[in-house]
Amino acid sequence: MKHRYGLFGAYLLAIGLLFASAWSVAGPVLKRRVDAVGTGSVNARILASFQTHIRPAQEWYVTVLDGGTPSTAQFAAFSRQFATATFVSFTYEYSVNGRSMQRVYHARSGHNEPNTGMAGVRAPRSYRSFFTHQGADIVAWHDARPNTSTVTVSPVPGDNFPQQRKRDAELKVAQRIERDILAGRVPAGGQLYGFSSQEPCASCEAALQALSDRRNITVRVSFLGFGSAAYTAFDRLRHQHLTSIEVAVNGGQLNLLNQSAESPAARVGVACIDTPGDGEVAD
Repeated sequence: MKHRYGLFGAYLLAIGLLFASAWSVAGPVLKRRVDAVGTGSVNARILASFQTHIRPAQEWYVTVLDGGTPSTAQFAAFSRQFATATFVSFTYEYSVNGRSMQRVYHARSGHNEPNTGMAGVRAPRSYRSFFTHQGADIVAWHDARPNTSTVTVSPVPGDNFPQQRKRDAELKVAQRIERDILAGRVPAGGQLYGFSSQEPCASCEAALQALSDRRNITVRVSFLGFGSAAYTAFDRLRHQHLTSIEVAVNGGQLNLLNQSAESPAARVGVACIDTPGDGEVAD
């Protein structure tokens, strides 16, 4: 009789664990489109991610030029990847011994090493090596994922560049958080709040959903509606910063007479990934 109740108790325990695991799923990724400027801290967070990446990029580009001056086409090839990339900033909130904690992650879509914009020219130092003073914020890169990872690339049917989905900004963040969980740096089961310069693509959303499902993390993402006032405000600041870099590398002199006043995104379109070009270094 005792053995029978022991088996029955084990059965009830198994059923309980099954229901507990079912209820532990955090649910679908929730997305919110932001069109108006000044909606919460969305623009500020996205701009913070952009600045985190563009400041080292300027230092890196100066070392690439080594005192030289780029042509208009060469600078355009360099700046395009920052003018069209997706920039994201995520805050992961969790508890440790009842104490609320958080970590901030920034990421940019595209290759770890930017295109120099000059055929056959490679940078003397890696772009990543210029990220030396970022404070507590973490920059997520396209790194090798653990063998136990469930956050993988999900190419979209009909995608012209399916292999480049592994360099999506959201995927970089999701995989970095998973690595931090596996390494014991942060616990699973927290809340992840994201801010993106554009709507997450299907592959990006799938990566975030995989993180949510496997690590019981609630994920919410606010993104700038393309063409909206909020997006235009961010893109204008992005364009201005890139123009300031062009002025700086030209010795403070730049002929703007024949340059369009519209933003880079309006000319070339925004992409979740960047495409291969001359001077590109494989990750």
